[in-house]
Amino acid sequence: MAFDPAEDLKNEEIRTLEGERIRLRKAEEKDWASMLKNVWGDEAVYRWMLYAPTRTEEDAKERCQRSRIYQQDHLSWFVALKTTDEAIGLCALKETEKGHFEESGICIGTKYQGLGYGKEIVALLLALAFEKLGAADFRYSYFQDNEKSKRLAAHFGFQYEKTYELTRPWDGSVKKIDSCVLTREQYRKGR
Repeated sequence: MAFDPAEDLKNEEIRTLEGERIRLRKAEEKDWASMLKNVWGDEAVYRWMLYAPTRTEEDAKERCQRSRIYQQDHLSWFVALKTTDEAIGLCALKETEKGHFEESGICIGTKYQGLGYGKEIVALLLALAFEKLGAADFRYSYFQDNEKSKRLAAHFGFQYEKTYELTRPWDGSVKKIDSCVLTREQYRKGR
């Protein structure tokens, strides 16, 4: 089974992914406030992110609208608590070549880190890629100084593949990125 964006993104099983405590769902207009409070306005989050900080309500409303448009035809979601539906993060997945997927951003607000939400996000993305979209492999990358993300990769059995440098567009800082891979066979063994 290959991923077909035109068809698959209409499927509610892909538009909304249900975890034990979180839901990966498409952005809603109301999310600007919780995203500003929990993610976009959290300066600590930007240490390991490629995108520029969002600091004002006006910018958050505009960013939320851009997210809503982008998410219409991309494997991209806001992370919401199931109990309150409050947005606490974001994540995305992309197919780089037929059958080859990678996360293209996972972010959780600082006050929600260390509570297992990252593991839940990665588990949902892996299940989607391997069980529904027919992935042959899945790549996961992180800034070398992001120990939490490094531990998350190790938890799921990702294997180191390479290190590369990336210049962050919004501040010009050069970051070293470790890229890891998990094959379909490794995923099945780890389940």
